[in-house]
Amino acid sequence: MRHRAALLCAILAATAATLIMPGRASAVEPGFEVAITELPDTFTAGDDARRVTVVVTSEQNRCVKVRWSLLIEVDGPGLNEVEVARDEDGDFPVQVQNVAAGTARITDVQLDPGVLCRGRTVTARYQIAFDDDAEPGRVTFRAQAFNAGRTLLQETSSRSEVKAEREEREEQEESKSPSPEPSPSPSESSPEPEESADDEATAEPEPTDKDVDVAAVPASGNDTGTPSLLGAGLIVGGILVFLGVGLLLRLRMRGRAPKHSTELPTGFYPTN
Repeated sequence: MRHRAALLCAILAATAATLIMPGRASAVEPGFEVAITELPDTFTAGDDARRVTVVVTSEQNRCVKVRWSLLIEVDGPGLNEVEVARDEDGDFPVQVQNVAAGTARITDVQLDPGVLCRGRTVTARYQIAFDDDAEPGRVTFRAQAFNAGRTLLQETSSRSEVKAEREEREEQEESKSPSPEPSPSPSESSPEPEESADDEATAEPEPTDKDVDVAAVPASGNDTGTPSLLGAGLIVGGILVFLGVGLLLRLRMRGRAPKHSTELPTGFYPTN
């Protein structure tokens, strides 16, 4: 009984794995197209999850159900530093398998709720994030759409960069602080114009204190310097002339004044 139970468990496990695992990637159905319509150019370690969207279209006249599978290949970060969540109106159950070094497969456990028909699409959305200590590098996404019979309908791939948290922070700081403009070197600065021999010959010399012509400098009315001897002589001469005229007038006035007699009257009187 124990051997039969163990054999039954092994058969059930193999059957479940067969239902979950996609079929051969080489079997591509014509008339289908898969495209990654939303993918960030850069993922930054430690940032919030970014969305990756994949869409499949059909030119077939029949409708099919779709099972999605996403291969993630990292170069730089480790697979254990990648966080993946299938988003389909909430969390969608997936199976994760390591298929090679640095490559993992994320496959839907059940079929997508949408139906793929001509003129209609089926969309898969994933939330991708990297741990804050993830190393910089690249990540490649390879999206595959399978039908219910595990036959590959079509696939596509695209790549994004992964930046370390410190690297992104340094770039942000550099963008906030503009680099100073380099000052021109002495050799780059414009040279001063040199005077030719003719210019030096025709240039008038700057006047010095000894070369200044005193007669050419007009006297200022507000000049407070010492008066010249000519001015002092004119003033003194004017004063002397004024005094001389006054003295002459005084002497003349005395000459015209009446003279009073000091002699006594005589004794001669007219007779009767």
